[in-house]
Amino acid sequence: MESVRILLVVVAQEGWSVHHLDVKSAFLNGDLKEEVYVQQPPGFAVPGEEGKVYRMRKALYGLREMGFQQSAHETAMYRQGSERAVLLVGVYVDDLIIAGADAEEVEKFKAVMKQRFNMSDLGLLSFYLCIEVRQDASSITLRQTHYAKWILELGDMVGCNPAHTPMEEKLMLSRDSEAEEVDPTHYRRLVGSLRYLVHTRPDLAFAVGYVSRFMERPMMEHLQAIKWILRYMAGTLDYGLHYKCASGAMRFIGYCDNNLAGDVDTSKRTSGTMFFLGDCLVC
Repeated sequence: MESVRILLVVVAQEGWSVHHLDVKSAFLNGDLKEEVYVQQPPGFAVPGEEGKVYRMRKALYGLREMGFQQSAHETAMYRQGSERAVLLVGVYVDDLIIAGADAEEVEKFKAVMKQRFNMSDLGLLSFYLCIEVRQDASSITLRQTHYAKWILELGDMVGCNPAHTPMEEKLMLSRDSEAEEVDPTHYRRLVGSLRYLVHTRPDLAFAVGYVSRFMERPMMEHLQAIKWILRYMAGTLDYGLHYKCASGAMRFIGYCDNNLAGDVDTSKRTSGTMFFLGDCLVC
Protein backbone atom coordinates (compact mmCIF):
# COMPACT_ATOMS: atom_id res chain seq x y z
CA MET A 1 0.00 0.00 0.00
CA GLU A 2 2.81 2.42 0.85
CA SER A 3 4.41 1.87 -2.57
CA VAL A 4 1.13 2.60 -4.39
CA ARG A 5 0.59 5.77 -2.36
CA ILE A 6 4.13 6.97 -3.12
CA LEU A 7 3.53 6.26 -6.83
CA LEU A 8 0.32 8.31 -6.78
CA VAL A 9 2.02 11.20 -4.98
CA VAL A 10 4.75 11.35 -7.62
CA VAL A 11 2.46 11.10 -10.65
CA ALA A 12 -0.02 13.60 -9.22
CA GLN A 13 2.69 16.20 -8.77
CA GLU A 14 3.87 15.54 -12.32
CA GLY A 15 0.33 15.79 -13.71
CA TRP A 16 0.30 12.26 -15.16
CA SER A 17 -2.73 9.96 -15.37
CA VAL A 18 -2.75 6.54 -13.72
CA HIS A 19 -4.03 3.37 -15.41
CA HIS A 20 -5.08 -0.01 -14.04
CA LEU A 21 -4.46 -3.51 -15.43
CA ASP A 22 -5.76 -6.72 -13.85
CA VAL A 23 -4.02 -10.05 -14.52
CA LYS A 24 -6.59 -12.81 -14.99
CA SER A 25 -4.06 -15.66 -14.83
CA ALA A 26 -1.87 -14.50 -11.94
CA PHE A 27 -1.93 -17.91 -10.27
CA LEU A 28 -1.60 -20.04 -13.37
CA ASN A 29 2.16 -19.80 -13.92
CA GLY A 30 3.57 -22.38 -16.29
CA ASP A 31 6.26 -24.97 -15.59
CA LEU A 32 9.84 -23.87 -16.17
CA LYS A 33 11.94 -25.75 -18.74
CA GLU A 34 15.22 -24.15 -17.68
CA GLU A 35 16.83 -23.92 -14.22
CA VAL A 36 16.03 -20.65 -12.45
CA TYR A 37 17.14 -19.77 -8.91
CA VAL A 38 16.12 -16.89 -6.63
CA GLN A 39 17.43 -15.55 -3.35
CA GLN A 40 15.44 -16.19 -0.18
CA PRO A 41 13.02 -13.25 0.31
CA PRO A 42 13.89 -10.84 3.14
CA GLY A 43 12.18 -11.97 6.33
CA PHE A 44 11.66 -15.52 5.06
CA ALA A 45 15.23 -16.81 5.09
CA VAL A 46 15.62 -20.24 6.75
CA PRO A 47 17.69 -19.81 9.95
CA GLY A 48 21.16 -21.27 9.52
CA GLU A 49 20.75 -21.58 5.74
CA GLU A 50 20.78 -17.93 4.72
CA GLY A 51 23.37 -18.57 2.02
CA LYS A 52 21.16 -20.98 0.09
CA VAL A 53 18.79 -20.14 -2.77
CA TYR A 54 15.46 -21.48 -4.03
CA ARG A 55 15.01 -23.29 -7.33
CA MET A 56 11.85 -22.16 -9.10
CA ARG A 57 9.47 -24.87 -10.33
CA LYS A 58 6.89 -22.41 -11.67
CA ALA A 59 7.45 -19.26 -13.72
CA LEU A 60 7.26 -15.85 -12.04
CA TYR A 61 6.01 -12.80 -13.91
CA GLY A 62 8.88 -10.37 -14.19
CA LEU A 63 8.90 -6.81 -15.54
CA ARG A 64 12.69 -6.99 -15.70
CA GLU A 65 12.33 -8.96 -18.94
CA MET A 66 10.93 -5.77 -20.49
CA GLY A 67 13.81 -3.57 -19.36
CA PHE A 68 12.33 -2.41 -16.06
CA GLN A 69 14.44 -1.76 -12.98
CA GLN A 70 13.12 -2.68 -9.55
CA SER A 71 13.25 0.05 -6.91
CA ALA A 72 15.89 -0.59 -4.25
CA HIS A 73 13.58 0.91 -1.60
CA GLU A 74 10.09 -0.22 -2.72
CA THR A 75 10.27 -3.76 -4.11
CA ALA A 76 6.77 -3.51 -5.65
CA MET A 77 7.79 -0.50 -7.78
CA TYR A 78 9.42 -0.70 -11.22
CA ARG A 79 10.81 1.98 -13.52
CA GLN A 80 11.68 2.09 -17.20
CA GLY A 81 13.07 4.81 -19.47
CA SER A 82 14.52 8.28 -19.03
CA GLU A 83 13.02 11.34 -17.34
CA ARG A 84 11.12 12.49 -20.45
CA ALA A 85 9.79 9.02 -21.24
CA VAL A 86 9.78 7.42 -17.80
CA LEU A 87 7.28 4.65 -17.10
CA LEU A 88 6.38 3.68 -13.51
CA VAL A 89 4.58 0.46 -12.57
CA GLY A 90 3.32 -0.57 -9.13
CA VAL A 91 2.53 -4.27 -8.67
CA TYR A 92 0.23 -5.86 -6.09
CA VAL A 93 -0.39 -9.60 -6.66
CA ASP A 94 -2.53 -9.50 -9.85
CA ASP A 95 -2.99 -5.72 -10.17
CA LEU A 96 -0.73 -3.33 -12.08
CA ILE A 97 -0.86 0.44 -11.54
CA ILE A 98 0.77 2.22 -14.48
CA ALA A 99 1.78 5.85 -15.00
CA GLY A 100 4.15 7.64 -17.33
CA ALA A 101 5.18 10.98 -18.78
CA ASP A 102 4.26 9.85 -22.30
CA ALA A 103 0.68 8.62 -22.82
CA GLU A 104 1.73 6.71 -25.95
CA GLU A 105 4.36 4.77 -24.00
CA VAL A 106 1.75 3.85 -21.40
CA GLU A 107 -0.59 2.51 -24.10
CA LYS A 108 2.28 0.65 -25.76
CA PHE A 109 3.19 -1.04 -22.48
CA LYS A 110 -0.43 -2.02 -21.88
CA ALA A 111 -0.64 -3.51 -25.37
CA VAL A 112 2.51 -5.60 -24.84
CA MET A 113 1.27 -6.88 -21.48
CA LYS A 114 -2.10 -7.86 -22.97
CA GLN A 115 -0.32 -9.79 -25.72
CA ARG A 116 1.80 -11.75 -23.23
CA PHE A 117 -0.81 -12.40 -20.54
CA ASN A 118 -4.57 -12.68 -20.23
CA MET A 119 -5.34 -9.25 -18.77
CA SER A 120 -8.24 -6.85 -18.28
CA ASP A 121 -7.65 -3.19 -19.11
CA LEU A 122 -9.63 -1.28 -16.47
CA GLY A 123 -8.72 2.14 -17.90
CA LEU A 124 -7.98 5.04 -15.59
CA LEU A 125 -7.47 3.95 -11.99
CA SER A 126 -10.70 4.56 -10.04
CA PHE A 127 -10.79 1.85 -7.36
CA TYR A 128 -7.94 -0.08 -5.79
CA LEU A 129 -7.87 -2.22 -2.62
CA CYS A 130 -11.02 -0.54 -1.19
CA ILE A 131 -9.56 2.90 -2.03
CA GLU A 132 -11.54 5.23 -4.28
CA VAL A 133 -9.33 7.19 -6.68
CA ARG A 134 -10.48 10.37 -8.42
CA GLN A 135 -8.26 11.88 -11.10
CA ASP A 136 -8.44 15.19 -12.93
CA ALA A 137 -5.96 17.31 -14.88
CA SER A 138 -4.41 18.85 -11.77
CA SER A 139 -4.80 16.39 -8.90
CA ILE A 140 -5.49 12.90 -7.56
CA THR A 141 -7.75 12.30 -4.55
CA LEU A 142 -7.80 9.14 -2.45
CA ARG A 143 -10.62 8.30 -0.04
CA GLN A 144 -12.36 5.26 1.46
CA THR A 145 -15.91 6.55 1.90
CA HIS A 146 -17.69 3.27 1.14
CA TYR A 147 -15.28 1.31 3.32
CA ALA A 148 -15.81 3.76 6.19
CA LYS A 149 -19.59 3.31 5.87
CA TRP A 150 -19.09 -0.43 6.11
CA ILE A 151 -17.11 0.02 9.35
CA LEU A 152 -19.98 2.07 10.78
CA GLU A 153 -22.32 -0.81 9.98
CA LEU A 154 -19.89 -3.26 11.58
CA GLY A 155 -19.84 -1.16 14.75
CA ASP A 156 -23.64 -0.67 14.73
CA MET A 157 -23.08 3.11 14.59
CA VAL A 158 -25.01 4.06 11.44
CA GLY A 159 -26.89 7.31 12.08
CA CYS A 160 -24.92 8.16 15.22
CA ASN A 161 -24.28 11.75 16.33
CA PRO A 162 -20.93 12.94 14.89
CA ALA A 163 -18.01 13.87 17.16
CA HIS A 164 -15.69 16.79 16.41
CA THR A 165 -12.41 15.04 17.35
CA PRO A 166 -11.04 11.50 16.78
CA MET A 167 -10.74 10.87 20.53
CA GLU A 168 -11.64 12.45 23.84
CA GLU A 169 -9.17 15.11 24.97
CA LYS A 170 -6.55 13.88 27.48
CA LEU A 171 -8.02 10.36 27.42
CA MET A 172 -5.98 7.94 29.56
CA LEU A 173 -6.88 4.24 29.40
CA SER A 174 -5.29 1.28 31.15
CA ARG A 175 -4.84 -2.38 30.25
CA ASP A 176 -5.69 -3.21 33.86
CA SER A 177 -9.15 -1.68 33.66
CA GLU A 178 -11.80 -3.14 35.96
CA ALA A 179 -14.67 -2.26 33.62
CA GLU A 180 -16.96 -4.82 31.99
CA GLU A 181 -15.30 -7.08 29.43
CA VAL A 182 -16.45 -6.96 25.78
CA ASP A 183 -16.32 -9.44 22.91
CA PRO A 184 -12.60 -9.50 21.99
CA THR A 185 -13.24 -10.82 18.46
CA HIS A 186 -15.59 -7.95 17.65
CA TYR A 187 -13.20 -5.44 19.20
CA ARG A 188 -10.23 -6.73 17.19
CA ARG A 189 -12.26 -6.73 13.99
CA LEU A 190 -13.16 -3.07 14.50
CA VAL A 191 -9.56 -2.13 15.26
CA GLY A 192 -8.23 -4.05 12.25
CA SER A 193 -10.75 -2.37 9.96
CA LEU A 194 -9.87 1.07 11.30
CA ARG A 195 -6.15 0.41 10.87
CA TYR A 196 -6.73 -0.19 7.16
CA LEU A 197 -8.76 3.02 6.92
CA VAL A 198 -5.75 4.97 8.24
CA HIS A 199 -4.10 4.52 4.81
CA THR A 200 -6.15 7.48 3.56
CA ARG A 201 -7.12 8.97 6.94
CA PRO A 202 -3.93 10.02 8.77
CA ASP A 203 -6.10 12.15 11.08
CA LEU A 204 -7.20 8.86 12.69
CA ALA A 205 -3.69 7.42 13.08
CA PHE A 206 -3.03 8.33 16.72
CA ALA A 207 -6.51 7.42 18.02
CA VAL A 208 -6.54 4.08 16.19
CA GLY A 209 -3.01 3.33 17.40
CA TYR A 210 -4.13 4.06 20.94
CA VAL A 211 -7.10 1.66 20.96
CA SER A 212 -4.87 -0.98 19.32
CA ARG A 213 -3.04 -1.38 22.63
CA PHE A 214 -5.99 -3.11 24.29
CA MET A 215 -6.79 -5.94 21.88
CA GLU A 216 -5.54 -8.66 24.25
CA ARG A 217 -8.20 -7.95 26.90
CA PRO A 218 -10.61 -5.23 25.74
CA MET A 219 -13.00 -3.63 28.24
CA MET A 220 -16.08 -1.47 27.85
CA GLU A 221 -14.14 1.79 28.20
CA HIS A 222 -11.82 0.68 25.39
CA LEU A 223 -14.83 -0.04 23.17
CA GLN A 224 -16.26 3.37 24.06
CA ALA A 225 -13.05 4.94 22.74
CA ILE A 226 -13.56 3.08 19.44
CA LYS A 227 -17.15 4.30 19.27
CA TRP A 228 -15.87 7.87 19.70
CA ILE A 229 -13.62 7.30 16.66
CA LEU A 230 -16.61 5.98 14.71
CA ARG A 231 -18.67 9.03 15.67
CA TYR A 232 -15.89 11.31 14.37
CA MET A 233 -15.65 9.20 11.22
CA ALA A 234 -19.41 9.46 10.66
CA GLY A 235 -19.09 13.23 10.29
CA THR A 236 -15.99 13.07 8.04
CA LEU A 237 -16.83 10.27 5.60
CA ASP A 238 -15.54 12.19 2.58
CA TYR A 239 -12.16 13.04 4.11
CA GLY A 240 -9.11 11.66 2.30
CA LEU A 241 -5.76 12.52 0.75
CA HIS A 242 -5.51 15.16 -1.98
CA TYR A 243 -2.39 15.16 -4.15
CA LYS A 244 -2.00 18.09 -6.56
CA CYS A 245 0.43 19.10 -9.28
CA ALA A 246 3.60 20.65 -7.96
CA SER A 247 4.10 24.32 -8.80
CA GLY A 248 7.85 24.20 -8.20
CA ALA A 249 10.66 21.93 -7.02
CA MET A 250 9.50 19.16 -4.66
CA ARG A 251 11.06 18.95 -1.19
CA PHE A 252 10.98 15.88 1.04
CA ILE A 253 10.38 16.99 4.63
CA GLY A 254 9.83 14.96 7.79
CA TYR A 255 8.54 15.89 11.24
CA CYS A 256 8.65 13.90 14.46
CA ASP A 257 7.49 14.31 18.03
CA ASN A 258 6.74 12.18 21.09
CA ASN A 259 5.17 12.34 24.50
CA LEU A 260 7.29 11.22 27.43
CA ALA A 261 5.93 8.44 29.66
CA GLY A 262 2.48 8.75 28.09
CA ASP A 263 1.49 5.11 28.65
CA VAL A 264 -0.13 4.80 32.10
CA ASP A 265 0.76 1.09 32.33
CA THR A 266 4.39 1.03 31.16
CA SER A 267 5.45 4.71 31.24
CA LYS A 268 6.65 4.25 27.64
CA ARG A 269 6.49 7.16 25.24
CA THR A 270 4.48 7.39 22.01
CA SER A 271 6.37 8.64 18.96
CA GLY A 272 4.89 10.13 15.82
CA THR A 273 6.28 10.96 12.38
CA MET A 274 4.98 12.73 9.28
CA PHE A 275 6.73 12.86 5.91
CA PHE A 276 5.74 15.19 3.07
CA LEU A 277 6.76 15.25 -0.59
CA GLY A 278 6.05 18.85 -1.47
CA ASP A 279 2.66 19.63 0.09
CA CYS A 280 1.52 15.99 -0.02
CA LEU A 281 1.55 13.69 3.00
CA VAL A 282 3.30 10.42 2.12
CA CYS A 283 3.25 8.61 5.48
